[in-house]
Amino acid sequence: MKQNRPFNQVVFVSIITLLVLACVGGSLGTTATPAPTNTTVPSNTPLPTNTVTPKPTSTARPTATEIPPTPTPAPIGVPVIYDSLEITVLDAVPHSQIVTGGSYYYYSNPGETFIDMAVRVRNLNPGSVVRIQWSYIYIVEAKGTWAPLYGVTRRVDSGTEYDPFNIAIKTEVNGDEFIEFDDDTYLRLIYYIVDDPEWTLLFGIENSPQISFQLEK
Repeated sequence: MKQNRPFNQVVFVSIITLLVLACVGGSLGTTATPAPTNTTVPSNTPLPTNTVTPKPTSTARPTATEIPPTPTPAPIGVPVIYDSLEITVLDAVPHSQIVTGGSYYYYSNPGETFIDMAVRVRNLNPGSVVRIQWSYIYIVEAKGTWAPLYGVTRRVDSGTEYDPFNIAIKTEVNGDEFIEFDDDTYLRLIYYIVDDPEWTLLFGIENSPQISFQLEK
């Protein structure tokens, strides 16, 4: 009996080992792999708010000797004639902030404001395109002369009415580039100036007669 005890212990240990392996093997063989759950599509993350205020860009306005004498600048809504162009400021609205591209907000600094302008330019000689640099579509206020920060256009058939404020603000102006006028062109222009409702502002294109207006709060 003493000679069989080590053998019996080995047999017993082997049986226990086989049972453990059988249990483990059965567990691995019968465990189902969980099906992947549906992943919720992430919603669009809003773009960060841009609080940096752009600085106005000075433009080389025509000198006083080049500008035709205009004793009384035209008011808003009254067209002026410059060569083959008929220029009309339809409206000018001050804003403390603007939104460009539908995502980025620009806030004006204290004492400064954005001017949102709607302008119509008619080419009285359609078919003969007039090209003018953006830097010469300017606004004059007490502290200086400025080119637009942003400018967008919409060409329409002659005589077609359109509201330029419906044009989304997207394009930052490069003053060295040209805008072409043929038929009727509506412009939405954004300027950034010192805010003072007592000042009379002037708008002009190259050497055109100027159009005057004041800020209304």
